[in-house]
Amino acid sequence: MSCHPARWLALTLTVVAALASPGFSQSIVAGTAKNANGALSVVRADGVETRLQGLGSLPVFEGDLLRVEGGGALIETAEGIQVALNGNAVVKILSRWDQGIGITRILRVQRGEVWARSTSPRQPVEVETPVGVLAARAAEISLRLASDDEAVATVVSGTADFSTPFASCRLSTGTVSTSYRGKPCTAPTVVDVRSVVGWSHALLVP
Repeated sequence: MSCHPARWLALTLTVVAALASPGFSQSIVAGTAKNANGALSVVRADGVETRLQGLGSLPVFEGDLLRVEGGGALIETAEGIQVALNGNAVVKILSRWDQGIGITRILRVQRGEVWARSTSPRQPVEVETPVGVLAARAAEISLRLASDDEAVATVVSGTADFSTPFASCRLSTGTVSTSYRGKPCTAPTVVDVRSVVGWSHALLVP
C-alpha cells in the first residue's frame, strides 16, 4: 500500500493545527482542585468560569486561569505535584514538553504566592513571574510576587534554581532569595520557613 507525500503532509499539518488550537489545550486535564479556603475561581480559555469552595474535586485544564478569593486553594497536578495558592493569587497553569525530559509543569504567577511540592526527581516544576523563575525537582518551594517589580523565592526542602535575566541563584533547604526587576537575584540567606509551611500545609487534604 502506498500513500502520496502530499497526503502525509496534509495530515501532519492537520494534526499540528489541532494540537495548537485552544480547544485541544482545553481538553488536556492538568490537575484537580481539591480544597479552597475561601473560593477558587477557574476560568477556561473560552471564558467559562467554575468555582470551588471547601473540599471538592474540580478538574483543571491546560491554560486555565486560577483566581483565589480570600484564604487559599490546593491543586494536585496530573503529575502528582501539590500546588497551593495564597494571597489572592492569580495563576495560569501551563506545561512544556522537552525531549529527554518530558513534561515540565509551569505555574505562571500574575499575583500572590505559590507553593509547590514535587516528590519525584523526574518531575520538574517551574514557578514563573515577570521578575524571575523558580525551578525545582523533588523539592518544596514557594515564590511570592511581592509587587510587579519584586519576587521572593523560598526553598523549604531540597534545592531549586532561581533565575533572572541577569543571574541564577541556587537555593537549598531553608534559604531565601529576592529578585528586583532589572537586577540579579540576591545571594541566598537562611530563613525561618515556618510561615510558608503554616499556610500551605493547612490546605493539604488528609
